[in-house]
Amino acid sequence: WPTPIYFGLGDVVSLACGKNYSLALCSSGQVFDVFSWGLNSHGQLGQGKAVPQQFAPSLVRALTGVAVTQISAGGSHTLFLTLSGLVYCCGANKHGQLGLNRVDEKGKLSLLLFSLRWSFFII
Repeated sequence: WPTPIYFGLGDVVSLACGKNYSLALCSSGQVFDVFSWGLNSHGQLGQGKAVPQQFAPSLVRALTGVAVTQISAGGSHTLFLTLSGLVYCCGANKHGQLGLNRVDEKGKLSLLLFSLRWSFFII
């Protein structure tokens, strides 16, 4: 049977699932928080690479105060779309999937150098 997960910080408004990890976008009034959990082999949780695995939902502190409106999870990489159209990314980048014009993995959130003006995006 499915197991309920309680975040304790507002309503879950969006979920995204990658390979062995998950994300939740939660709303508490006008504030949106991102939580991540699961395998963090490439820094895809947005928690840096020092945490190899997160067994319970954990706040992505680097995005605190950022108006994240959508989350998307790839195999081992993650994108966060903000209200202003900016995109933050983290995780695997061996094939340039983060759009950073390089193929290294620094294991931290990066801001893409372009702005999206779409109402949604898909990985």
